[in-house]
Amino acid sequence: MKQILCTLAAIACVFTATAQTKVVAHRGYHTKEGSAENTVSSLRNAQELGVYGVEFDVNLTADDSLIVFHGPWLEDKAHKERLHVQKSNYRDIVVHRVQNGQPIPTLREFLRQGQQDENTRLVLEIKKHATPKRETEAVAAIVALVREMGVAGHTEYLSFSQHACRELMRLQPGAKVIYVNGDLTPDQLKAQGYAGLSYNLNILMNRPEWIVRAHELGLEVTLWMTNQPDIIEWGIRHNVDFVSSDDPVMAKEVIRKYRP
Repeated sequence: MKQILCTLAAIACVFTATAQTKVVAHRGYHTKEGSAENTVSSLRNAQELGVYGVEFDVNLTADDSLIVFHGPWLEDKAHKERLHVQKSNYRDIVVHRVQNGQPIPTLREFLRQGQQDENTRLVLEIKKHATPKRETEAVAAIVALVREMGVAGHTEYLSFSQHACRELMRLQPGAKVIYVNGDLTPDQLKAQGYAGLSYNLNILMNRPEWIVRAHELGLEVTLWMTNQPDIIEWGIRHNVDFVSSDDPVMAKEVIRKYRP
């Protein structure tokens, strides 16, 4: 009887972990044919797929335009041109295309698609900029546009920059802000007002106790970023809340297999 109860308890633990693990499409569902990362189509694809959220990258150009692009360098082999997007004006960026010939979207264009589905979270990563002043300007412009577009209710933020994160929490109190750099403990994150962490496998696998401690403190944990089924399975077994992946279809299937 004792052995049966232990077995049932183990099954319950697995089910609980699976029920809590959701997929974030890293730079959108861009592996679908005809799409490309950080494009409006990658967001639309992810919305149709039904993932928890879509992570995407935002930079502020030299003339204060917000664009969705990983960067900071834009490589255009066809035109033999290389631009640093944060040091270039939008008019010099907009003429270029990413793979499959798609345009680099402005943040406004991206959020316009985000308005179409409030169930898909917009996980907005603010890229590091040259100075704290420039990061403050980027955060202020982003927060203002998110409010204007009416998507604040399903927008979350993350950054490798502590300054950008602090500015987000200052300018938009109550916003869900996630830290990515990996150098802060769960207790430090909680003390500074973060909602959670998004750390890579090397950090979380070496410190699995951080996952436990984060949950004790009410913080969410994202395993960032993996396209390997066995690593996603590791994350599920360790009760991570979210898995970020370039292959959201695969990630959803791995998670589904853990359900009874």
